[in-house]
Amino acid sequence: MALKIPLLLVQYLYKNRRLALPGLGIFTLDKSIVLPEENDHALLSLPNGVQFQNANIVAADKELITYICENTGKIKPLAISDLESYLNLGMEMLNIGKPFYLEGIGTITKNKAGNFDFSPGEYALIRGNQTQGSADHSRKRRTESDQPGSALQASQNRNLLRGVAIIAALIIVGWGGYLMYKKTSPSPSNNAETNAEVSAPPVADTVPKNVRKDSGKMVNADSAHHNGTGRDSTDYKFVILATPNKEHALRRYRQLISFDLKAHFFQKDSSLFKVYFQFPALSKDTVRIKDSLKRQYAHEVNIEQ
Repeated sequence: MALKIPLLLVQYLYKNRRLALPGLGIFTLDKSIVLPEENDHALLSLPNGVQFQNANIVAADKELITYICENTGKIKPLAISDLESYLNLGMEMLNIGKPFYLEGIGTITKNKAGNFDFSPGEYALIRGNQTQGSADHSRKRRTESDQPGSALQASQNRNLLRGVAIIAALIIVGWGGYLMYKKTSPSPSNNAETNAEVSAPPVADTVPKNVRKDSGKMVNADSAHHNGTGRDSTDYKFVILATPNKEHALRRYRQLISFDLKAHFFQKDSSLFKVYFQFPALSKDTVRIKDSLKRQYAHEVNIEQ
């Protein structure tokens, strides 16, 4: 089994003393800090020396992606997708007021000013030949061998609570998006088409160049689309994701429609994929709607007609 992303991140940080994560910031570990050995149990229980700096990181370092590829056996696009999925889940936790825990590094929380606060965690025990599980999983197994009953039960309880927390967070995010969408939508009489049920577009390896997949229908990508809401109202597309990674875009689209959100999937060619919401709005309201979507989904939103 390939190494998991959380373990790879802490390994990379301990090895390179610097880790820049998109959407979060930069973690550093001073060169003067001596990392604990396997038998340094006292030191392992102390807070680590990792420091954090808020920074606008657009993309992960090439060295980090290469490191993930080498330790998972995956090609570069899949490695990038795995990292993005992990960080997106963390951002969703932060946006609903929950902490984002990075094992062996520390805990990130979001303050009222919109910046991130960092609390260092405990050191993780990393072995060079470790190939699966979390960074300190071997240390937990050694403890459980001495106290098989209570230690194993505690580990299972923690895993259960973590899983429940993640599921609850996803439900809250989906419900919040649905309420926001209902709030910003026009009345039902002027929005019959927007409120119509849509089905997920079929996944295909190729799509005609000038055709898009939209709500299960094939529509010319260059044609205008209006729903007759009046001269003062125009259909706008609020794009919450634009990426060359098809799997990433489809995964986000399916996540949104699983919460009964009226999301759309756009594919003009094999180089760009978009996930967006579309509904009529007055031009003076577009900025307000855009800002609401940006706060809700923690992602830059673009407006198209």
